[in-house]
Amino acid sequence: MKKSIAVIGAGLSGITIASLIKEKFDVEVFEKSRGVGGRMSTRKELPFIFDHGAQFFKIKSIIFKNFVSELFSKKVIRPWKFKLAYFEGNHLRQIKKIRNADEFFVGVPNMDSIVKYISNNCNVILNTKIERVIKKNDGWYLYDQNKKSHGKYDWVILSLPAEQCLELITKKISFYPLVEKIKMKGCFSLMVGMNESLCLDYDAALIENKDIAWLAINNSKPFRIKKHCLLINSSFEYAAKNISSSKEKVLKHLLNVTSNLINCKLSNQTMTKIHQWMYVEAERPPVQNYFIDHSEKIAVCGDWLINSRVEGAFLSANELSKEII
Repeated sequence: MKKSIAVIGAGLSGITIASLIKEKFDVEVFEKSRGVGGRMSTRKELPFIFDHGAQFFKIKSIIFKNFVSELFSKKVIRPWKFKLAYFEGNHLRQIKKIRNADEFFVGVPNMDSIVKYISNNCNVILNTKIERVIKKNDGWYLYDQNKKSHGKYDWVILSLPAEQCLELITKKISFYPLVEKIKMKGCFSLMVGMNESLCLDYDAALIENKDIAWLAINNSKPFRIKKHCLLINSSFEYAAKNISSSKEKVLKHLLNVTSNLINCKLSNQTMTKIHQWMYVEAERPPVQNYFIDHSEKIAVCGDWLINSRVEGAFLSANELSKEII
């Protein structure tokens, strides 16, 4: 009889480890949202659609390239050819043409398509927020937002940001002090839906020394809908200073900053929405690529343990899967 494992969190790391161990274990993945993806999720504000989390990714290791090879053949992953601007404050330093050889990749038709594809053969339970995990009778039991019990499981794997892991584990867990040390940075994502193109000389921009750090014409990515969509990410510094500010205040400020940068008033556009990402990356990633307590049979994986990038999510999950198996 196979041992059972509960994975909490259906972002890329959670779905990756579930897909890697499901042949040897009975695996159930719990996700609080209505869909998989985590920070690779897609926001639908019809008729507009935004990649409001991860904007693109690169592939630096052979093992990750091999893992996603099928997604390339199925054309779920495509290269993004675009013009990338570099700003110092409001000063445009340069515009670089990003070509296939530069290997900027995106999911198609949306970023969450990658996680959706990998999750096809996984047992994912959506709209289920796990609020407590309890070890009893030599097994793990999970309790959701409706106080419904799930279990018994032999192992629990947390694929969550550090702060959310701390809400579920106790000081009895050997890696508790390591997770407790992790402080994570957040950001705001501003989504702007437009009736017509901005006619910029670039498709995306990296901005230094401003309250915004990134902007992208979402529909410049391959096989997107034709509706004009602008995605803006705040800087980590701005998000830290305004973590308790109202969303209306943040939205108005980021609109003004972006309008000044691109010389185009955005406040009168068709649709504007703000999303707050509380946990984007660790201030100081730990030495380990995953945490595990063999005696208690509980573990943690996630992109924040490595570099808070898409490939980091895979690498953390891949290494932990080998340890679990």
